[in-house]
Amino acid sequence: MSVLFTKFRGLALIAGFLLLAACDGQGSKSPTPDAALIYTSAAETVQAELTQVIGDRSPTPSITPFPEMTGTPEVSTAVFSNGTALPTLAGPPSGDTTLTVLPTFGIPTATLSFSKAADQAQWISNTPPDNATVETEAKFDATFEMKNTGPTTWTTSYTYRYFAGTLPVERRTYNFKADVKPGDTGTFIIDVVAPSTAGPYNIWFKLTNQLGQNFGDMTLNVIVVNPAETSTSTPSP
Repeated sequence: MSVLFTKFRGLALIAGFLLLAACDGQGSKSPTPDAALIYTSAAETVQAELTQVIGDRSPTPSITPFPEMTGTPEVSTAVFSNGTALPTLAGPPSGDTTLTVLPTFGIPTATLSFSKAADQAQWISNTPPDNATVETEAKFDATFEMKNTGPTTWTTSYTYRYFAGTLPVERRTYNFKADVKPGDTGTFIIDVVAPSTAGPYNIWFKLTNQLGQNFGDMTLNVIVVNPAETSTSTPSP
């Protein structure tokens, strides 16, 4: 800024001197200098000085272009340790990458096993026999003889229970009356009530041990008739 101020001050002095010379010359007969030419010359001189000063202090900046990218970017492939390759993804080169599959921890599972009952039974007889006739609304006992053919003793904690049927019974569950050792035969009684409608009926009971396992079957089929139609004697209660 001091340099520019100094140059402007010098130019102003030159212009003033020229103007005074022009005024003094009016009293003499010498030719009068043209004021327009003087101002034009001074302006051109100032413009030239400014251009030189600005050129010295403000160099033209240079722009460096970005480097041109060539080629195809490398891609990395991840491979499992068991040989299975993952899909390749574009990206910066990172070398070979191996992904290790973490070991799986087995969760123990509970296996439910249903063992067959060691108890075994064999049907020997039943009273009344199958297809016997009974009168309507008659009460009678259905008696079964069952042999213990298994290695265990049937105890009084064993039961025989209603499983299915259409013949009405007074009780659906009975406890064994006595122990039955292997090879022995036990007697099992069911209290039955004949229905009021004639027709065929049946019952089905199962022998059950203390673990709730069924191991023997007792079934009975009877024909219920009206008293006037009875052709055979009915079993006594």
